Amino acid sequence: MKKYFLNDGTENKGPFDIEELKLHKITRTTKVWFEGLEEWQNAEEIEELKIIFTSTPPPIKSKLTPPPINLNILEEKENKIFGLPKKTFIIIIVSLVLLISLIIKLIHNYNIEKTKKDNIETGIYNKQLNIQNEEIAKQKELLAEKERLEEERIAREKQVAIDKRIQEIVTELNIANEELDKANQQLVNVTEFKFLRTSGERAGQIQDAKQNISIWENEIEKLEKEMARINPHWGVGS
Repeated sequence: MKKYFLNDGTENKGPFDIEELKLHKITRTTKVWFEGLEEWQNAEEIEELKIIFTSTPPPIKSKLTPPPINLNILEEKENKIFGLPKKTFIIIIVSLVLLISLIIKLIHNYNIEKTKKDNIETGIYNKQLNIQNEEIAKQKELLAEKERLEEERIAREKQVAIDKRIQEIVTELNIANEELDKANQQLVNVTEFKFLRTSGERAGQIQDAKQNISIWENEIEKLEKEMARINPHWGVGS
């Protein structure tokens, strides 16, 4: 008896005889092979297997009724949000809100503490800066006072030297005026004609007297200029 092999698309089955093929409920397109075929063929292409596919009345189609609605499934779907149970979703949202609130509070507290710390550090810095500025101001005052005292000392020494020089000039002027008077008197004396003196000698003596007068006049002029330079009020109202 001829034996047949079946292929369901994944594996080969058999061998089967015709009666056994009927039990496997093969279809017209089921691939079948038996010894002597070169390749697999559809079952309807094999002559002896066509009797399996003789026309038979189709089964009476019964009106399909939809399966009963599973209320539990609907309720479960309604109680889910984004694929999560409603209670779980609410717990997650509440947890996130609490976590975010906690983070915001922590950040706020951190900012407050940082501000306090910065204010304390700023206060300490400002206090130290004020102390430094006060110390610098005191040092500047001491330096200014020292410079003022030094300027006063120099001014006093300078004034003492000026007063001393004025006294010296006054003395020198008195001496120079006296010597000028003597030189003028000498000129008067040598100008008069006396015996026992030649005219040449007389002229020489007159020249010497005039030269002597010129020397003391120049000295007096020099002293008066110096006096006017170091004592601008000298001679005013005198």
